[in-house]
Amino acid sequence: MELRHLRYFLAIAEHSHFGVAAEELLVSQPTLSQQMKELEAELEIQLFERVGRGVKLSQAGELYREVARRALNVLEEGEALLHEFDHLLRGSLTIGVVQTVNAYLIPAVVAQFIREFPKVRLRIEELAASEIEDRLMKATLDLGLSFSPTSGSELECESLFEEELVLAVHPSHHCSQRKKIGLAALTTEPLSLLPRGYCTRRIIEESFRQASATLSVAVELNSIAALLAIVRAGGPPTIVPKLGIDSSTVKMVRLERPTPKRQVCILSSKTKPNLRARDIFVEMLRSHKNNRHA
Repeated sequence: MELRHLRYFLAIAEHSHFGVAAEELLVSQPTLSQQMKELEAELEIQLFERVGRGVKLSQAGELYREVARRALNVLEEGEALLHEFDHLLRGSLTIGVVQTVNAYLIPAVVAQFIREFPKVRLRIEELAASEIEDRLMKATLDLGLSFSPTSGSELECESLFEEELVLAVHPSHHCSQRKKIGLAALTTEPLSLLPRGYCTRRIIEESFRQASATLSVAVELNSIAALLAIVRAGGPPTIVPKLGIDSSTVKMVRLERPTPKRQVCILSSKTKPNLRARDIFVEMLRSHKNNRHA
């Protein structure tokens, strides 16, 4: 068995399609099919089943996927450590980031990191907070930028900054001239919000509950950019992170009684080996955070 067999197998498992996996891996579909036949012959078991024009993992394939993922992670960690042995920053770094933070903090950090360390293959994945925690514990992420973890003994957590949520309104909105507003005053105000699966939405709902206010939702969209676009077009106000608002066409109103807040944190696994690339990326995060809050 060779390392490429594991990579090929996991790519097919992820996409449930040989053609899509072949495009991602930059190999021909016949080559990929032949490699999987070799792997199944070596293991003496069928890993995939045909379903229409795609494939799905067999029961044995489901079991083998977790083993293959762990094995590949260990091998890639060893490769990264060796790449850094000569003090030249190389290898790869995979980082999971929650959407709201990805929108306004990550771009500048990524741009600087790539300029200074072009040999590091950087992969940023926008994920839900729960998925970041899960993948850090499974060692499929090197670093996470999320919120205070709900599960925690296996994760290192460094508080980066406290994030305040604010009301964003169109300049013509009746609240646009206000500097602050109590949540109780928004009881009858239709809002554009992220869906309930997002941490941001849960914080908003809890804040309204504390204020004994009724939350009125006019529309749900699954991105901060889309919510702000609705506001700019004259649609319902939204509640988003303060640092995510940088447009002169959107007015910001501070929320109080209570003020919705959350802790943005740097998360990592306690069992993950030290990587210089990860440490440097974290230092850049701290530096950019200080600049944004200066």
